Amino acid sequence: MNRFILPLLILLWSLLYTGWWNCNRKPFCIGEPIAAAAFSHLAISSSFIAPVKIADSVKVVTLEEQIMFIPLDVYFDLNQLGIKKTDEVETFITTAKKYFKKYPNKKLLITGHTDSDGSDTLNQRLSESRAKQTESLLLVEGFEASQLTSEGKGEKEPIALNDTPAGKAKNRRSTVRLQE
Repeated sequence: MNRFILPLLILLWSLLYTGWWNCNRKPFCIGEPIAAAAFSHLAISSSFIAPVKIADSVKVVTLEEQIMFIPLDVYFDLNQLGIKKTDEVETFITTAKKYFKKYPNKKLLITGHTDSDGSDTLNQRLSESRAKQTESLLLVEGFEASQLTSEGKGEKEPIALNDTPAGKAKNRRSTVRLQE
């Protein structure tokens, strides 16, 4: 019985002391009114406050622009050039066509990537081929050649670790992004 009383008293004392300590440190505690005098030590001189200019107009970003400004990853199978055409790819193509009708001077940059399997030379060529394959898809869909630029990065810019099959699958891609 005695061995439970001492820890219980210590626990009770610590809870009471913590409550007292927090209420005395704060300018107000639960159930007490907030007094303006309690904040008098927080007075800030107006000379330290910098004026903030609010923008005259706020540009509203359309759904079309949101889709165009987020890079699209087009995925490939192992050592293949065949594109996995997903709903995301179809949506991007449809949106990009509308966007390029409004802004014909804009360009898309297509960057090919590979996983770490194979030599650096092979991966560089494969990444360039994947970028060209993605470019060919966009040309077939009606884009102008002058609106497309392609490049290969090989295995230099992975987005996932290459130590699992799932990570390698994520790195076998072409990234399509709007060039600024």
